[in-house]
Amino acid sequence: MATIEHANVRNLSVGLLLDLLSLERDAARASSVARELVALAESQLVAGADEEAREIIQALSARASDNSPGGRACRAALERLGAPDVAKAGRSEAKFGATLRLAGRDGQVRPLIGSGIAAARQAYSEAVGTAEALWNAARAGQQPNPDAAYAVIDTLARLISEDGTSLVALTALKQYDNYTFTHMVNVSVLAMTQARSLNVGGPLLREFGLAALMHDIGKVHTPVEVLHKPDKLTKEEFDIMKRHVVDGAHILRQTPGMPALAPIVAFEHHLKQDLSGYPENIGSRTLNLCTMIVSIADVFDALRSNRPYRQGLATSRIRAIMSEQGNPQFNQVLLRRFVSLMGLFPIGALVRLNTGELAVVTAEHPSDPFHPKVKVIASAAGELVEVPLMVNTWEREGQAEHPRAVVEALDPEEVGLDPLKYL
Repeated sequence: MATIEHANVRNLSVGLLLDLLSLERDAARASSVARELVALAESQLVAGADEEAREIIQALSARASDNSPGGRACRAALERLGAPDVAKAGRSEAKFGATLRLAGRDGQVRPLIGSGIAAARQAYSEAVGTAEALWNAARAGQQPNPDAAYAVIDTLARLISEDGTSLVALTALKQYDNYTFTHMVNVSVLAMTQARSLNVGGPLLREFGLAALMHDIGKVHTPVEVLHKPDKLTKEEFDIMKRHVVDGAHILRQTPGMPALAPIVAFEHHLKQDLSGYPENIGSRTLNLCTMIVSIADVFDALRSNRPYRQGLATSRIRAIMSEQGNPQFNQVLLRRFVSLMGLFPIGALVRLNTGELAVVTAEHPSDPFHPKVKVIASAAGELVEVPLMVNTWEREGQAEHPRAVVEALDPEEVGLDPLKYL
């Protein structure tokens, strides 16, 4: 993957603000966005970056002709800048890179107490609690606390870098009561796991994780009756739901300490590769790498989770849906990497063998996803065994078929077993 540069982050931030200006129908918020663009242009002029400042001024000028709130805000911004008539100079096309490099927040790695599934459970539980606090703060009109968010992201990132299998296994459980907060954490864990497989590490990995954690924060302004409606949304309700990407970008860009990626990902994560999806009518752009990773994690976790209107889908069914030929929703290279990363039977999955026994997947075969290593925990009659048996399901007895093979994945809730206690 390409490296991530500071200049690209600036361009992405400018592009986001310009998109918000074009879409905004509230005069006060449009003025706030325009003032931020003025500040960016002024900072570029002070730094001697005249070309970058000129591009911002030209973009404002191109949007200043209509009488919308955004157009009026652009005109006010140009007056504040004392800009001459720049329309004659022609509009400069902003180029948005697909990947970024960000400086680290503080470069510090917080100590992790313990390791393995116990540490993962503790970190996951704390992350869900923090997600709830961030959500409640935003819903109350306050700024989410980025320091609290970074604290849990640091721990999750450390776990993922050292041994991500336990955390990824926790994201598969459906026993948590509140989908909103567990979904925030799950998307963050799955996004960081993908990013780590692309050799993203250090402070940048944490910024990916925080952007993923906050991707849906705009839904705090979505009416509860729309957000949790068990039936299909009407067109009017779906229009309300779609507003959360713009609301989320506003919340995050106005929160001091949030990484530049966070509002960009919140704004873009429902855009497809061909720029269909929403928000609509945003013009040409290349989606950010973090956005594409978060989009995959977001849909994957949503499809496998139990919702009021349907049960979570099996992993095999989710793969079929997401990998449908011609589907423009995902970057296909990143999607194939994600499918390979997750495996056919992920570590921590509860499975039934051809013998009728129940087992927990403990390791994947490097080249044969159909035959993982498992720990047999219950007999065909459903009785728990006193001493679990480790089995390599890829092994054969002579030329015969595999004596034990995985035939299906099971929902731990329905069976009444916690597979993670056996890892």
